[in-house]
Amino acid sequence: MSQANAAARKRRAGGASLQENSAPAQINQPQAPKGGLTLPQVISLVDKRLITLETFMKESQSSLQNVSVQSQQKQSNVSDTSASASEDAVNQLADEFDTKFTLLAQEVAELKDIVLKLQTYTMEVNKTLYEERITVLSDMGQPKEDRIDFHISDDEIEEEALNLTK
Repeated sequence: MSQANAAARKRRAGGASLQENSAPAQINQPQAPKGGLTLPQVISLVDKRLITLETFMKESQSSLQNVSVQSQQKQSNVSDTSASASEDAVNQLADEFDTKFTLLAQEVAELKDIVLKLQTYTMEVNKTLYEERITVLSDMGQPKEDRIDFHISDDEIEEEALNLTK
């Protein structure tokens, strides 16, 4: 029964037959790689790639250094002529900032004056309202003889009615 199980496993795995089981010597033989590389071949290939990469990096670094040296030389030549131009540009920017700053300072001063005038106006209005309130309240506190009384009693109405009928 174990041979039947082994044969079934082999059929499922790759369609092997019972005849292959009878030749175990063929299975144990070392097989040559089909299109693959051996370990020494892989090591030599990786070594060649590393050497190529290292030489490329050295060449690119040396070319970058040459380019940077050339650009520094150009910048030193240009910096001599552009030093006066950059000073002029800085002076122009400083002048522009100065004019903008003075303009803003003037506008802030004008806003301050406007706020002070508004505050003064509101204080004057409040003062006049307060004085009017004082006069109204003081009039209410005067004695009855000084005030004009609009209240008419019932007796006075009757007297006026009798005077009119006569």
